[in-house]
Amino acid sequence: MAGRTALHLASEVLYLEAMTLLLGCGASVNLTIPATRETALHLAVRSSSCKAGTLLAAGGKCVELLLLNGANIHMRDWKGQEAIHTACRNGREEIIKLLFNYGADVNSLTPEEESPLFLFLEKTGNLRKLNVLRELLRLTYPLKLMNSEGHLPKALYNPSCELLHDLLRDMAAEVWSLQDICKFNVRNVYRGAMICWLKERIPTQLWNSIYIRQEYSYASKMK
Repeated sequence: MAGRTALHLASEVLYLEAMTLLLGCGASVNLTIPATRETALHLAVRSSSCKAGTLLAAGGKCVELLLLNGANIHMRDWKGQEAIHTACRNGREEIIKLLFNYGADVNSLTPEEESPLFLFLEKTGNLRKLNVLRELLRLTYPLKLMNSEGHLPKALYNPSCELLHDLLRDMAAEVWSLQDICKFNVRNVYRGAMICWLKERIPTQLWNSIYIRQEYSYASKMK
C-alpha cells in the first residue's frame, strides 16, 4: 500500500528489533498511512490483538515500544477508531490494560457512537473473557449500550446472553452519585505510575475506596 513507511511495515509484523532500530534512527512514530490514516500503533495493536497474536502472546513489547517513543494513543484511523477500539474488539487483556495505562480513553466513542465496551461485545466469543469484561465495566462510565442507530452489540442479541443483557440494561439505567463520579474520574486521571504518587498524597481510606474497593464501578455488580 502506498505511503507505508518502514516503521509501518515493521510494526504490522511485530518485528521488535527493526522497530527499535528505526525509532532509534528518528523514524516518525505518528506518521499515518494516507489511505487509512493508520499509525504504527494502530497496526501493532491490530496484529498483537488478533487471534494469531493472542495465541503466540506476541506484540505487547512492540506496542509498548511505540508508546514509550511518543505514539499518540488518541489518533483515529479512517473509521474514526482509536487503538483502544481495535484492542477491545479483539479482546486481548494485556493490550487493553497496556493502552489504558498509557492514557487510552475507554469511554471514547467512534463516529457511530460505539464505545470500546460496545465493540468488545460485538463478538460473542469475547464473553468467555470475563476478566476483560469486568475490567471494561470497571473503567466505563456512563454505560452506553446502543450505537447511533439504536443497535445493541451483536453478542447481546444471542439468546444465551439474556442474563447478561438484562444485567447490563439495569446497570445502564443507574444514576451514580456525584461522589462516585468524582472517584471514577480521579481513577481515570491518575493511572499507571501516578497511582502510587497519589497514594502518598491523600488519606489511605479515600485511596482504598478509589482503587481497591470500587463499590461504585459497574464491575462490582458482576458475580
